[in-house]
Amino acid sequence: MNGEVKAVIFDLDGTLIISTVDFLKFRKRLLEFIKGKGANMNDYALRELTVSMISKFESEMRNKGVPEDTIQSYLDDIDDFLNEIEMENIEQTKPVPGAKEILLNLRKKGIKIGILTRGCPAYAEKAITIAGLWGLADAVVSRDRKSGIAPKPSAEAAESLLKKMEVDRDRAVMLGDYSIDYICARNAGIKFYGISSSEESLKNLNDCGCENIVADFDEFRKRIGL
Repeated sequence: MNGEVKAVIFDLDGTLIISTVDFLKFRKRLLEFIKGKGANMNDYALRELTVSMISKFESEMRNKGVPEDTIQSYLDDIDDFLNEIEMENIEQTKPVPGAKEILLNLRKKGIKIGILTRGCPAYAEKAITIAGLWGLADAVVSRDRKSGIAPKPSAEAAESLLKKMEVDRDRAVMLGDYSIDYICARNAGIKFYGISSSEESLKNLNDCGCENIVADFDEFRKRIGL
């Protein structure tokens, strides 16, 4: 990164909010779905990240010669039941301790704030609102198949957020709690810091090669000079 930080991009679930999404339930439903579509179940594991499972399924269908419009209909179906599961317990959403404080602190210093999530637009807006964080971010980019922007870990998601904030990648940093965030930042050329939300999160960050891992928001602010 060159020059001073002008923007911070935050992951949502596990980083700014305590997630209420039942990802285990989703993965089980996803496995049932892809099994019904003839996927080779030996290639999938229940503990895999959902993004990995979906990407693998998409590639397998293409390799098997499944028509593209059929693959897209499968992905639409997956998106629909993920959306449903995301919204099931959303009323119980709470902010991670210190989340509101760091956003307010950064805003006072003139730092732009972006939120990048694989949650659907309805989930992102409602979860951020319930957590008391709505209005503190300059821009939010979520998982939206209609937008045509590939969600993280694709660089497109982060690049879209940078464009909305009108900030160059070398003036931004990103904070997230899983490898998907690290890979997204790396793909987009944005300096990344990991923050562990659990033992699994910490292991995941270490396993993906993340070298900059902070214990909390205070350490993060100090590391980026804010």
